[in-house]
Amino acid sequence: MNNLILNEMKIVRKMAGIFLLVAFLVSGCSVESKLNRNFKGKSFYEVVAVMGAPTTVENLVGGGTIRSYTTKKMLKPAPINTGQFQYDKFESPKVMQTVVTQFFVDQDGKVREVKYSNEYSK
Repeated sequence: MNNLILNEMKIVRKMAGIFLLVAFLVSGCSVESKLNRNFKGKSFYEVVAVMGAPTTVENLVGGGTIRSYTTKKMLKPAPINTGQFQYDKFESPKVMQTVVTQFFVDQDGKVREVKYSNEYSK
């Protein structure tokens, strides 16, 4: 009986470990973390060389700037499959995708942090 309980606990621990490993790997693959790895601590000129000139520049009170890149794109409707035979075609509504990437740049021109957001609106 005790042997069975110990085996079950080992299985639960292994499953929890696998779950945590997968969660860690997925969180490390986000767009924001990739941007931070590529540009954090580097000169903003390197960002401009890759992404071009920023859309907006805001001056911060303590010095430094927030340099933002904003792109908007209308996404086409996508077919929705109900998994059953259907006479009518179902499609998702058209939406506007707005992607904002903000680079927080210090007084020396070095990137200190990158924020990325992706929003959808009708």
